[in-house]
Amino acid sequence: MSRRNNRNDADVETMVAAVNLISKKWHPVIIQALLRDGPLRFSELKNRLDISAKVLTDSLDDLVENDLIDRIEVSESPRRVEYNLTRHGRDMQSVIDALADWGEQHLGEDTRPVVLVVDNDPRLVTMHASWLEEEYQIERSYDGEEALRKLTDEIDVVLLDRRMPGLSGEEVLDRIRDLRLSSQVIMLSAVEPDFDILQMGFDAYIVKPGTKEELKEVIADVLARTAYDTEVQEYLALSAKRAVLRAEKTDETLKRDDRYQRLETRLKELESRVDADDEESTARDVQALLNRT
Repeated sequence: MSRRNNRNDADVETMVAAVNLISKKWHPVIIQALLRDGPLRFSELKNRLDISAKVLTDSLDDLVENDLIDRIEVSESPRRVEYNLTRHGRDMQSVIDALADWGEQHLGEDTRPVVLVVDNDPRLVTMHASWLEEEYQIERSYDGEEALRKLTDEIDVVLLDRRMPGLSGEEVLDRIRDLRLSSQVIMLSAVEPDFDILQMGFDAYIVKPGTKEELKEVIADVLARTAYDTEVQEYLALSAKRAVLRAEKTDETLKRDDRYQRLETRLKELESRVDADDEESTARDVQALLNRT
């Protein structure tokens, strides 16, 4: 009788530990996807689940650390990593199945990307929010200080006015990068872009007021970048800056500016690495994004 009780206690402890681990919103959803379709790459999981890159990365790290998922390098050149359930993860299938309904229920929550619209002009905040609210969750801020209070890793995109009274958009941008937040930043400004934008850490630049179509396209582009590694994201961000300057400056002016020439040099370095390291499908995706800048 005592042995049976000990076994039952151990089963209960295992169940409690499993529930504590995978009762987080995205953990059972990821596990269900791997049970159904695994092994899967990061980008395949991200596309299937419509989840932000930051949340997916954190969830996978947690599941790998707890020996429920293996991170497997299947190819060194080009580098290719896949995720699959471990034996321990599959042994917990009964627990996972019991929580499947929970996962499906939470998939019904609003998982759309979150866009923070920051502008000191309330009319522009209202206009831009109305353009985007069907596709995105919208947060609003009317000055730089309020924007910083609302900034968390839950914010996927910041639509940021460059010139605001008090804390400027440039200062907010610096704080975002200093805090190492994963948010993509689109600078929206009536200020015509000059070579000083090369020193700024934004991901895209739109001259006010912009059109609804332009704004939605740029947001879709910067969100798509999060599926790639740091160097590919840098390459795409710098390519966007190059496109902005080419639209504003003559070829002769660009050739004379040392800052622009350094940009071109860096882009060539990154381009060679992208071509050498990325899979063919990734290279095609990157080129598609470049064609839209």
